Parts: sequence; structure tokens; C-alpha cells
Amino acid sequence: MRLSVAILGAGLMGTAIAAAHLRYGFSVLLYDSVDSVLQTASQRIAHELRLQNKSFDKSRLEQTRNIEIVHSYPIIIETITEKRKAKQKLYRLLQDTAKGQTPYLFSNTSTISISGLAEVLEPDWRQQFCGFHFFHPVRQRSLIEIIAGKETVPETIMLAREHARRIEKQPITVGDCPGFLVNRILNPYLNSALILLEKGIALNRIEELATKFGMKIGPFRMMDEIGLDVVFHAGWSLYKAFPDRIFNSPLLLKLVESGCLGRKTGCGFMLYPNKVSWEGDGIPNPNLSATVSDSNISDNEIIHHLFVPMYEEAIRCYEDGVINDLADADFASVHALGFPPEKEGIVSWGSKNNCNGLCVQ
Repeated sequence: MRLSVAILGAGLMGTAIAAAHLRYGFSVLLYDSVDSVLQTASQRIAHELRLQNKSFDKSRLEQTRNIEIVHSYPIIIETITEKRKAKQKLYRLLQDTAKGQTPYLFSNTSTISISGLAEVLEPDWRQQFCGFHFFHPVRQRSLIEIIAGKETVPETIMLAREHARRIEKQPITVGDCPGFLVNRILNPYLNSALILLEKGIALNRIEELATKFGMKIGPFRMMDEIGLDVVFHAGWSLYKAFPDRIFNSPLLLKLVESGCLGRKTGCGFMLYPNKVSWEGDGIPNPNLSATVSDSNISDNEIIHHLFVPMYEEAIRCYEDGVINDLADADFASVHALGFPPEKEGIVSWGSKNNCNGLCVQ
């Protein structure tokens, strides 16, 4: 199989995934239906590669609005918005223009069931369809979640794992459920941060304690980098599956409705004079300052609020069969979420600190 890939969607993740392939010698076709998005894609890819001290061979990148061209590529990676209807609409378009060809189709969905997405696909397409979930920022996160749907054949998963290794990513195969593994254990962390903020705990204090604990960035900066619209839609997918465990944050909804989507718009939980992703910490949004005193809660209580629910969800993932080994949750938390490696992962940390039953909602 030649080293080439078609990527559907030229947004933040699509261009980062394109750069990851170009870095390792792939020829890349980048498809998007919006001209203005494609017009800036090459610049964003070049910037992404510069951050990795890698050169950009423009001859290996082709951009198009013509969906028919993607069928000449052996692997298609879909990276569009985290909305089931939008993804399925694109899959129908792919099938309608395929002219008898059946590609390997990988989805970068972060939360939506692969079997559910596959419902609009023909049987032979379902066999060659799987989840292939990258993490932001792609250049700094080595993990890829690979997810089989009910009708995905083993050969597709083997190919997906091999493809991940070709771009020097570490694949982990997890069960098909809303949120899979990583977002199921990430969501309680973000949820807890939002609950603390809504209760009046200062944003800066939460961020500083998280990074002092060892996280690469705090929960609010993480949400801003992911995109608050993406966080919101991912949370909605998880809410439909686990309504008793998801906090519907009025503040998050307010920011999304006002167009403050994080780094990409220059405004979210932080303000970003320089919007370029992952550069600069940002300035706390003054409109989100604590309105009540937070002196009655200790630093240790805040740490437990943030990380114990994360640990408990990892245990649930094991009990639900999403993973077969708790070590997978440790590995994923370090390599996808920036959990401090010296703590050996979320399950190891929770077990050593006797966190069973300590979750405070």
C-alpha cells in the first residue's frame, strides 16, 4: 500500500493530522467543502511543521473541494465536526461518489459510537470502517485510540494499528461506547473543574493546582485548546449515554453561545491575544472571576475534586469492558491527556492514594 492518505476536514485537527502524515513521508489529499478553510490550510500546516522543526514539501499536499478525488486514496480519515448527523451526511456523499470502490474509512470522532455512525454505510463499507482518534495537540500526543464497530473486520483494525505506527503513534484498541476510553476519563476532570468554578473557586487557583499536581496544562486551558464547541458537543454525546454523571455547565453553554470558543476565537476561559494554538498561556477571562470567597476549601480537596472522579471512571471503563487491562487507562492518561508520568497514570495514582469512594460531587 502506497504511503498516501485523504483527510476530510481542514480544520484544527484535520490540518494537524495532515502535518503528522507529511512529516513521515505521506502524500496527503486534504478535502474541505469550504473554500476559505482550504485557503488557509497550507499556512496552518506549514506552521505546525515549523513547530516540529520539520520542512514542508508542498508537492506532497493536494487540496480539493471535489469529493470524488478522495476515492483514489487507499485510506480516508474523516476529521469533521463532532456531530453524528454531519458525519453521516458526509459518509452518504462518499458512498454516492465511490463508483464501486470501497476504501478504508477511519473516523477521528472522540465520543460518537462507531457502530452508530456505521448505520448509514453499506455492509462492505462497515467492514472497513473504524475509529481512529487522535488527541490535541497531535504533535505532542503519541496515543491513537482505535475502535472497532460491530461489523468492523479484524483486518481493518490490524491495518489501522499499522498505519498509526507509520506516523510514530502508539495505538491502543478500546471498546465501542460513547467517549471510548480517553474522553470517558477526561470528562469527569473537566466536569469537576466546571463545578468548582461555578461554586466560586477561582479559575487561576484551579489551573495552578492542576499544573502543580503535574498536568501539562490546567483543565480550562485544555478546554480552550480543544475548542469549547467541541467540548460542548462531546459532553452532549456523553450526557445522552451517562446522564447521571455529566454536569450541564451553564457557563460553558453561555461561552459557546456567545462565540467564545477558546484559543481559535481568541476568547474562552482565557483571553488569547495570539490565537496560534499552544503558544502562550493566555490571560484569565476577567468575566469569569470568582464571585465568592474560596478560602474554605483546601488545596487537597480541590485536587480530589479534579482527579478522583477521573480515577473512578477509569475503573468503570474496565468493569464495562471498554479496556481489558487497567494498565491501558494508565497508559492513555499519560500519553493522551498529559497526566504526570511520574505518577504512573490515573489508576496507579488513585490506587496508591486509596481513592475508592472518595469522589465528591
